[in-house]
Amino acid sequence: MNRFGSYLVRLLRVAIGFIAGLAVAAAMVVILDLNKGGLPEPLAGAAAIGFFTFLAARMLWPLLLVLLLAEVMRWRALALHLGLGLLAAAAVLGWTWWQAPQEAPDPILGEEPVLTAARIAVTLGAGLCGALVSWLIAGRSAGLPLPERT
Repeated sequence: MNRFGSYLVRLLRVAIGFIAGLAVAAAMVVILDLNKGGLPEPLAGAAAIGFFTFLAARMLWPLLLVLLLAEVMRWRALALHLGLGLLAAAAVLGWTWWQAPQEAPDPILGEEPVLTAARIAVTLGAGLCGALVSWLIAGRSAGLPLPERT
């Protein structure tokens, strides 16, 4: 395979790893947080996971740029990818807190706070699992082989 083809395959692996990691994280959030641990109906669950994957990809595009940088720099460390997953989860939590209404939730209506301990744990766990999937697909073999010198 020529060099252009290998570049294309590596970029495709990074994109697939990024989307698969976001889909795993979205599935964790849908099942553990939004559905309170129960499995949703298959079609509704797939639609929700797809929707949250799209939202995450739209919001976390800087993470894709960092993953591309890791690919170019040949950074293969699992710890780096897990740290990026935690950073992405922290960004989602920060965005959620920033967009939350400023008034206190009404216990009579059954409203709960925007950030609960369970929601924070699920989001951080989803970030870690998404980062692990991304690392398994593209991160552990990051980088192109160096050209041979003749």
